[in-house]
Amino acid sequence: MNHIQKLLFITALLTSSVAFGQITEDPDDRRGQGKDPLRTQTPEGRPLPFGQRLRFGGGITGFRFGNPFSLGVSPVIAYQASERMIVGVGGSYTYTRYKPGYIYPTQGVTINQYGARGFVMYEFIPSILANLYLHGELQTNTYQQKVDQVVAAYTGTIAAPFLGLTYMQPISRRFGVNITALYNLNYKANDPISYQVYGGSPFLLRLSFF
Repeated sequence: MNHIQKLLFITALLTSSVAFGQITEDPDDRRGQGKDPLRTQTPEGRPLPFGQRLRFGGGITGFRFGNPFSLGVSPVIAYQASERMIVGVGGSYTYTRYKPGYIYPTQGVTINQYGARGFVMYEFIPSILANLYLHGELQTNTYQQKVDQVVAAYTGTIAAPFLGLTYMQPISRRFGVNITALYNLNYKANDPISYQVYGGSPFLLRLSFF
């Protein structure tokens, strides 16, 4: 594993460690009263300060060993806008390396992918199934492909809206484990950048922590 791969692996572990570091009990927790903690208010009904509504976390994406080797990180900052709505922004970086012989007979290929996203999550049926959210998201991704021994690099940028669902398993008021299933509304199977960035499918599955 070269230095870049080691650095990315350490960064991914640190991202997860920061996320898990938020698993703490809230001082105003209502569980002693047999109720779940409020997300935007204290038990006395006072609005929580801005900082106490923030969630920090992220996840590891595109993790593959072998040929190709791939590893990505995706930090997230989210805000509990109301008891049922979360809004947030996130970034992503994915490194992928194909050894010679996988794409070209004698040349390897390196792909760097940078992304940003904004999202809204709304808990729409809490009385039937709590912690299930409608999830809307807008992503933009820049894709750079570099072939060994070739000076020029191929670069493209693509943006797409996603729509789907997220199920959150709360661990504390400000932290949870999230499973997200989204559909790319702008996916184009015949577009090479769309194929490379989104892995040849309009569906996106994600595991994240915030």
